[in-house]
Amino acid sequence: MGAVYKETYTKPIPAGARIIVRKGKRLAEWKDAKGKTRTAPLTAAGNRIIVEAGTYTAKYRDGGGIVRKVSTGCRDKTAAESVLADLEKRADKARSGLRSTAEDAVIDHLATPLADHIAAFIDHQKAKGVDAVRVNNTRAQLRRIAADCRFLTLAHLDASKLERWLMDRESEGMAAGTRNQYRGAWVTFCNWCIDCKPPRLLSNPFAGLPKADEKADPRRKRRALTEEELTRLLAVARFRPLRDAMTVRRGKHKGERLAYFGGKLAAA
Repeated sequence: MGAVYKETYTKPIPAGARIIVRKGKRLAEWKDAKGKTRTAPLTAAGNRIIVEAGTYTAKYRDGGGIVRKVSTGCRDKTAAESVLADLEKRADKARSGLRSTAEDAVIDHLATPLADHIAAFIDHQKAKGVDAVRVNNTRAQLRRIAADCRFLTLAHLDASKLERWLMDRESEGMAAGTRNQYRGAWVTFCNWCIDCKPPRLLSNPFAGLPKADEKADPRRKRRALTEEELTRLLAVARFRPLRDAMTVRRGKHKGERLAYFGGKLAAA
């Protein structure tokens, strides 16, 4: 059977507080910023006060038999008990087989801000040793599309919106390869959400999104050098070190070539 309660935590004794004893308990008494008298019990050591959270926490056993503590966000006990009842119904469905434990776990993640999931994914990429440039590019790609498509949570992910975004970028001249990078960032991110323990998604909403045809949209065609171009390249590679060594790098003759006059070097 679950329960709702208010968590407690400790804080330093407020400045100017006086210690009093009431019904055998030591309390700190002080006035807050509004001039209202406040009291709070002291810890066993007597050097901090014990403060009660403003909202209720629900404690229950989930569908997998694990004890969970979830903040209800409710200041009213009746409202908090209603949240607890919903959580216990979910757990009952998982235990009875009406919903898998994975499905039950995903529900908790659907309302979490997408930015939190992206941050966790980026941390995972860093831990894997992925190149820093690639990590930064992936972060930027995920954030840009999330903002443009208004993906606020995992529940908002929509393949049709991403497809429309990619089509709009194509009309603006974005290369097929770049569009595929944006698509790939989201496919990889969602695959990670599926592989998490417990999972954050049950399926990848972007898995069926087709790639752009990079062969049909070449921005730079590769070709072999002509004989003339190769000859010029080899000539530059041969004579440039000498030319650089014979060039003045500082002073009033900076950039000028050196020449021999009577066995001495001088600016030409």
